[in-house]
Amino acid sequence: MENVQKLEIAGARGTVEVDGVTGIFYKIRVDDEVVKRTKGGWPIPMRNGKVSKLSSRGIVPGFQKLYMDEALVYAMGGHVEKWLRALMFLPFLLIFVNQLFGLILGVLLFFMNISAVKNDQMPMPVRAALPIINTVAGGVILALLTGMLS
Repeated sequence: MENVQKLEIAGARGTVEVDGVTGIFYKIRVDDEVVKRTKGGWPIPMRNGKVSKLSSRGIVPGFQKLYMDEALVYAMGGHVEKWLRALMFLPFLLIFVNQLFGLILGVLLFFMNISAVKNDQMPMPVRAALPIINTVAGGVILALLTGMLS
């Protein structure tokens, strides 16, 4: 899957792209120049001389939706099924093994899972198994560390 996606914005002056659609963080570019986010959105110059605002909505990193004047332009991670998105959150169960280290490891594994489930190059069974394997491996590591620290 390509990491740069051209956005179809009617009336935009130049080419508007989002760079980083397969990862967690992304940038908005107009004619290969990165646009800085200001006042809750990115200013996009239009052909009629006005400037419209491209905004993003969403809480889960890497799965935001981009809107241009309240119209949906692009949904990052829109190709990922909801059950696969739910599997990304499995590492947070590590909090029950060890609160502090479980939280830290859970957050790290969660961010790793985002990139894994969004990767179209991996077969679906692998994308589904990775969050489960990461969680089990993290639990074993925390159990071993907790036993060693006690």
